[in-house]
Amino acid sequence: MARRNWLFGARAVETSPKDLAVSGAASGWGVDPIDGDRNFVRADGGGPREVPAYTLEYARTLSIHAYRTNPMARAIVDTYTSFAVGDSGVTLQCTDPLVRPVVDRWWTDPRNQLADLQTLLCRDWMLQGELVWEFMVGSVSGVVRYSPIDPARIKRVNLDRGNPLWHKSLEISGRDEPLEIVALDDETEVRSGQVAFFPSWRALITDRRGTPFLAPVLDDLEAYGQVLSNLVDRTAIARYLAFDVEVQGDQGAVDEFVKNRGGRHLPPSGSIEVHNQGVKWQKMEVSTGSFEDTNTSGAILTNVAGGTGLAKTWLAESEGANRATSLSMAEPVRRRVGGLQGEWLRIMTENTRFAVDQAVAVGRLPKLVDAVDETGEPISVPPSQLVRVVGPEVAAADAQITAQTLLNLSTGLDNFVKSGIMTLEAAELAASKAWEQFVGTPMPKGLKLTASSADDVAEEIDGATPPTPATESRVIRRVI
Repeated sequence: MARRNWLFGARAVETSPKDLAVSGAASGWGVDPIDGDRNFVRADGGGPREVPAYTLEYARTLSIHAYRTNPMARAIVDTYTSFAVGDSGVTLQCTDPLVRPVVDRWWTDPRNQLADLQTLLCRDWMLQGELVWEFMVGSVSGVVRYSPIDPARIKRVNLDRGNPLWHKSLEISGRDEPLEIVALDDETEVRSGQVAFFPSWRALITDRRGTPFLAPVLDDLEAYGQVLSNLVDRTAIARYLAFDVEVQGDQGAVDEFVKNRGGRHLPPSGSIEVHNQGVKWQKMEVSTGSFEDTNTSGAILTNVAGGTGLAKTWLAESEGANRATSLSMAEPVRRRVGGLQGEWLRIMTENTRFAVDQAVAVGRLPKLVDAVDETGEPISVPPSQLVRVVGPEVAAADAQITAQTLLNLSTGLDNFVKSGIMTLEAAELAASKAWEQFVGTPMPKGLKLTASSADDVAEEIDGATPPTPATESRVIRRVI
């Protein structure tokens, strides 16, 4: 469709007002694809650029369908869940002897099964784009159990005083009254509410609803499967062998040849076909287009991998990558997977802290417990702050590789200094900056990279690695 571009004049563009309306990006000036309305106001109370409800439901439907039927979609989701919650699994951290039993009761409750269902829960969250749990709290015991709610049942997300950061309640189909979303009370510092609501992969801070993780690549996943399906169909058709038989003479000679041969059937496998010089047999071959389809599917897969934050070699075609290529792609992928894992652990931590706060509300736990801060000074904190949910390490940093890189850099800097290209002070500054970039901590005083082996530097790097969430949580602990 040709339109005038606002910045660069007339040119051909692909996005139509209808497409903008479907994505919600048009801020109301697009065309509603259902009834053709313009400048409409959303009945669901969404923001001016909120994704329409029908688009969200369609994306959720296609995401679930893709996971169940498309092997590439399943590979993407399972790769993320395996790194985020698989392997050693998700565990709780709480060293306080009073809070720990409450946390264990919530986590290991046979009705909750949080320890056993982490992979399923994380997968559901990725495919739906939202986590919606209704909490059931014992009025006397404060014991918390949850019941998942399908996000498709949400009719409206209400805000507190119109602030898009303050989600107040959910209007659920089949419920007469809205369910209050769990929030932290500013005065009591205790979480209260009826339902946990975590919308993820929102494009804007004003968005009220989350979108499925696979939403941006759903069309590409379908196209990838379609290309492969077409190739399989053409290959099957091409396997039907055909012959072009030329018979010298008129139509009568042709009919006589077919009559004498007994029909137009193919020669049986292993048989001998006898004919004179007046008959010529020629095999008919059909190209399957496998070369073109292979390149096309590869291009689509590259787009899918890029859109989901994974290296293409992690999904398929690993024979086209070498070790250097795989290592260079590992760090961006690790950060993307680590970001998703961090979001999931934050959700699990908040739900666990809600369970702890309910024990405080019924008097099973005190409102404050004694702890120490990072400097060792005694402080009093709410019990929920002593709880953290941690997951497996996505990918351990290879200290040996980092050390070798730093040593190679130091050799180059040393040559620059000897050649007079760089001063000694500038080389020391460059080495210090490189150490901070690779290791994440200031370079230790007295460490001479040029005089150290890779093993020595690797040992130094391991000792300088910033604390993980697991060790960080021990800073705040109960004073016994």
